[in-house]
Amino acid sequence: MGVDRGQKVLVFKSDCHMSQDGPQLPIVDVWRQIISEVRPLLVITTGTAGAIGKQFEVGDVIISSVVRFDCMSKFAKEPFQHAHYSSAPIDTSRLGLTRPLIATNAHQLPKENTRPPKIFVVPPTALNQAVVTTDFFGFDTSDNHYRLQGLGDVSEMGDAVLGMVCAELGTDAPRWVSVRNVSDPQIAAEGLSVAEQARLAAQIYKGFGRWSSVCSAIVCWALVVGG
Repeated sequence: MGVDRGQKVLVFKSDCHMSQDGPQLPIVDVWRQIISEVRPLLVITTGTAGAIGKQFEVGDVIISSVVRFDCMSKFAKEPFQHAHYSSAPIDTSRLGLTRPLIATNAHQLPKENTRPPKIFVVPPTALNQAVVTTDFFGFDTSDNHYRLQGLGDVSEMGDAVLGMVCAELGTDAPRWVSVRNVSDPQIAAEGLSVAEQARLAAQIYKGFGRWSSVCSAIVCWALVVGG
């Protein structure tokens, strides 16, 4: 589809998640095929994510040029278990155009939010602010149950695979970036079992995942236009 200045965009949804896939990783072949056939100038991988740390709120958007694996389950013995990857910094010059649109959507987000959604831009060298890819359904809790704190800003289940594929391609790889919207915040552990915490995280995700995704969709289009 056309975007601006003759740009073309391919949009697809893989439905791949490391917590569900295995022992194979089909998304590896998907990325290889798309990059080989389309020859994109920029690849954006996007979707929902869980916040790591209480500073993030539902609807915040993380734009990260660095991703890392945190494999503790079926891929725990793979050589990429804790690998990390980075890409060239992304052009964020058009992000100012997103703020009025994101603000218009803010009333759809949790009433517990204390401020409008923010956009956080993570440079390639900021590993401790990376998008963290897990092979298990984990989420940040105030007692750091899944030991995610200090690894990055958000956790999800796929983006580091793109980084790994592009690292294998070397100079033939396109620029890439991970854009993740916070769909559930850090969960307070006090007085709740882990199962109850998981139910609360899922409840927030189901209630606001769609509306938080609007924020990252707006950001993605600004990055595409920026080139």
